[in-house]
Amino acid sequence: VFSDARFRKMLSSVSRQRRKIDVIRKYEIGLTRNLIAWGYKFDTFMEYLFPFHPVYGKWYFYLLRKGFPLLKRRLLTENQYLVPALYRWVDEVRRVFPFANISAIEKNLRRVAGSERLASTLHVGDWGEMGSDIMPVAENILDIDDFKALDLVTPKYRDWWGFPVCGFSGNFSGNERALFEEVKNDLSIKKVIFTLDKDVSLKGGENVEVVPLHSSRGQALLVRCGVVFVRHSPSRNIYYPLSPVLHNIINLWHGIPFKKIGYASEDMQDSLAAIAYEHAQCRAVIASSKMDAMAMAAAFYPLSINDVWNTGLPRNDFILRDEASLPSDMQDELVRLRSLVAGRRLVIFMPTFRNAQEDGSYVFSQDELSRLFGWAEKNNVVLGVREHMADISGSYSSLLLGRGGLDLSERLWPNVEMLYRVSSALITDYSSGFIDYMLTGKPMISFAHDLERYIEVERGAFYDLRKVFPGAVCESFEELEIALSDLFRSLSPIEREEMSWKRSMFFDFQDDRSSRRVLEKVEQIMTVDSVGNFDFGRNVT
Repeated sequence: VFSDARFRKMLSSVSRQRRKIDVIRKYEIGLTRNLIAWGYKFDTFMEYLFPFHPVYGKWYFYLLRKGFPLLKRRLLTENQYLVPALYRWVDEVRRVFPFANISAIEKNLRRVAGSERLASTLHVGDWGEMGSDIMPVAENILDIDDFKALDLVTPKYRDWWGFPVCGFSGNFSGNERALFEEVKNDLSIKKVIFTLDKDVSLKGGENVEVVPLHSSRGQALLVRCGVVFVRHSPSRNIYYPLSPVLHNIINLWHGIPFKKIGYASEDMQDSLAAIAYEHAQCRAVIASSKMDAMAMAAAFYPLSINDVWNTGLPRNDFILRDEASLPSDMQDELVRLRSLVAGRRLVIFMPTFRNAQEDGSYVFSQDELSRLFGWAEKNNVVLGVREHMADISGSYSSLLLGRGGLDLSERLWPNVEMLYRVSSALITDYSSGFIDYMLTGKPMISFAHDLERYIEVERGAFYDLRKVFPGAVCESFEELEIALSDLFRSLSPIEREEMSWKRSMFFDFQDDRSSRRVLEKVEQIMTVDSVGNFDFGRNVT
């Protein structure tokens, strides 16, 4: 364009005008039409369409973070769309352009607008700095009705993000931990970790607060968080009736489902109304691939496929990331686990949850146990047992740990991704962990001793296990024994290709940037759509 003689002729015709509006009318309006007429194609700088004039509105800082190179003076001196807390523009600009000449911009603003006008335009809707010394906190924990009333009248902050821990184990791990790691050093975001009965101690991080969920301060912080991340459901992880109209509740879930969950589960068909109400409170849920997104849309009705973010699961960043870049506590877990394994091959036994718990588990005979541990000794293998976090029976642990198996329970090893990294193989049944384990490229076996009953009666499955599982599917101990004898052999080229194909079904992304992709989606809705899920009423209806 710049070398086009017609364009250069137009530029050379520009002369000084008395008013800005005259410049616009004479030289700006019609420019795009001329370029199109001359045969030039055009595209938008941003991939999204914004209403009004985004460089003068609440969307500007989103554009800035995406690389938009201009800062309009009028945004700061006029603030015609009443963008709240514009005084943060300095921090936002420095965050993206650390070497920007801020003093020159501030000098120009004072000359053009004056300090009094800037004090007005830069502090629209400013609630002040809600520090711990001035934030109102009730003397006692509020009951449900009083909590609802508090939530209704309390201001929300788009840069306050809440991270409740797991509602079963109390651990801070998985997808929510990975997303926290992505933003923990971002001073512009206040991160609040809501704990249960376990202490959460993390190294590093800026603008982070750890507080018991069931406390007066926990309630006061929770109602101010513009975004809250859950791993199961709002009622399980948040507990209190946080309004989905006033907050963005993002469901990060805790895996890529093989078995049917939620609205699609065979054993939930008598509770569909309650499940739908629970899901409708969520602004979005994440997925790992296009195929996984369809399964999640079916499971999380009434959310639509448009409410499912195909970003990849943040926790899988911990599988794929260089060890030196992992959080220090995870590096410590790796050191501790390698010491425990002591040079042997670690094979993880990780069964899924069953409604019948102990009655649904396979009961190994003494002879079978002897043969299983005989195989382990012969192949320099140590078996590690990790039962489902919701399984309280401990039936497999009681059978296997007494014979030299390792206790890999979530109580001792909160980050399952570290187990995957150290292990040599996986034995499971229908646990969705086998899908994440595909990222390691290591061998695995499905011991599906109750396949027909589990698939047809208890939960159902989104996929045919034999078609998607990247290893042997065994319905008896004899079949398991045969598969074990072949576990560590090298794959043929055809088998490697089959493994790659099955992995591609579940992973559109095989990198360590899933947390970053989720973060970008959250920033998008917080900047463009602001706080609150206004589709909640429609979804509930």
